[in-house]
Amino acid sequence: MTISIQSENDIHYAQHEVISFAKSLGFATLDCTKISIIISELAQNILKYVGKGFVRFSKRRMLHREGILIEAIDKGKGISNVNVALKDSFSTGGTLGLGLPGIKRIADILEIESSEEDGTHIKVTYWIKK
Repeated sequence: MTISIQSENDIHYAQHEVISFAKSLGFATLDCTKISIIISELAQNILKYVGKGFVRFSKRRMLHREGILIEAIDKGKGISNVNVALKDSFSTGGTLGLGLPGIKRIADILEIESSEEDGTHIKVTYWIKK
């Protein structure tokens, strides 16, 4: 499912939809909460730093594992230094700088592609815990 992010309401809608989807995949309640946090943080970053973009989520399978793939895509100016952006307390927006580092701690796989020309594409994989 793909959801356009242009307002706070879109973020709440994305959280609601991703929780429903995660439950349908068999995620436990605590894991659904973590997934909701991931999509909220990604969508908040889109809204704050770019103004618009989209999030999408889908079922992910890899070998013997199943889970969810959450993506955030925007056409902004990109993240100038991804390694620095993943450090606690780093922020270019006057926040606490815990969003991306928090996602990194929660996620099983975090991939970030970012450039001035193409914007930012973040992929987060979260596996169902057996």
